[in-house]
Amino acid sequence: MTATLVCSRVFSPWSAEPTRLAAAFLEDSTDGPVDVVRADLDATLPRARPRPAIDAAIRHTVSVGFPDDPATWADLGAYAESAVRTARAWRDEGDGWVAGYSGPMGLADHLSLALLRGLGVVPAWTAHLSDLPTHDAAGARRLDPVAEGALLATCRRLLGGWNVPLPTADLAADWVLALVAGGADRIVVADPALADALLTLPAWRDLPALADRIEVWTRPPVPMPRRVGADRIRITTHVDALTLPILDPVLRAAALLPPGERDRIRLVLYAVEPVPVATALRRHALEDAVEVVVDDGSPCPGGDLALVVDPPIPDGMPCFPAPPADLADAEASGIPVILLAPQDSPRTRHPAAHHLPTEHVSAARALLSRLAEAPRQGSPEPATARG
Repeated sequence: MTATLVCSRVFSPWSAEPTRLAAAFLEDSTDGPVDVVRADLDATLPRARPRPAIDAAIRHTVSVGFPDDPATWADLGAYAESAVRTARAWRDEGDGWVAGYSGPMGLADHLSLALLRGLGVVPAWTAHLSDLPTHDAAGARRLDPVAEGALLATCRRLLGGWNVPLPTADLAADWVLALVAGGADRIVVADPALADALLTLPAWRDLPALADRIEVWTRPPVPMPRRVGADRIRITTHVDALTLPILDPVLRAAALLPPGERDRIRLVLYAVEPVPVATALRRHALEDAVEVVVDDGSPCPGGDLALVVDPPIPDGMPCFPAPPADLADAEASGIPVILLAPQDSPRTRHPAAHHLPTEHVSAARALLSRLAEAPRQGSPEPATARG
């Protein structure tokens, strides 16, 4: 039986985009059981409803703690040590794997699989990247350094055996990326632009043969059942701690609408953590005008339009190198999109019903006013709001 060893800190049963991405990829690329090392995320994420089909293939699983993304060299090493210890125990009990899989978010899983590949625990390794390992979720560069010790000595030995130059910087992210370059047989990325961005990073740009091992794999869209408002324009969006500040100018614009227009617009915000969202609504006196729905991992119904918020821009880049996943979900479901992105971002060239620049309250108010005044039959004509 061909089994796959999975190191994915964010994984089922918890609901998040990395979970959906990993589950969809494994369902698409594996035909046997999976053994999973993951984090315990009960304190931070809801459990998915319905559960992904990959759950039926899980043979063994261990949750190793680490509800927060490991970033320091010490935390990365502790996570990887737990993963390696778990995999060795399974192997000693008679289990074996045809391949290992890491990702798709952060550094810890890739470090774990590099060590396991170096130990010969897995004969092949697929590294899945949906973000920039050099940046955190807020777009800031990861500047945590490596530290001398047994882990760094092991990494030096592995990179030497894989004929990969040692990173010139002492950053943990650079060292993990070098390990991916040296040990991964297959590097899967979410978008061609992400592949291009990764190949320009210091850890990869001097490795010309690396591009041959990179392939683009896009998660199949998740259908969004459409719930059109009978007497209001329903605009749905997902919001979290990172996107709430970006969305704030839209909330301010909604608060400025005159009563007649406000009554015709219904913002519906899906949030894993609804308390910060409710606080923002109280600040703008929008409690009665905006609906907050707890995102419990079940498919979120779309409305007349979907407001898609572009992720925070990584430091030193013009935009996040892959479009937000819910953009494809909305488009595949036939729901017109309002794409909220910086005015000078390349993302503004993406076809959408409406482009809305960030940090422009006046542009958001103008767009909401036009939508409120549009005839209710059918979707409003595409337009572009500029501040």
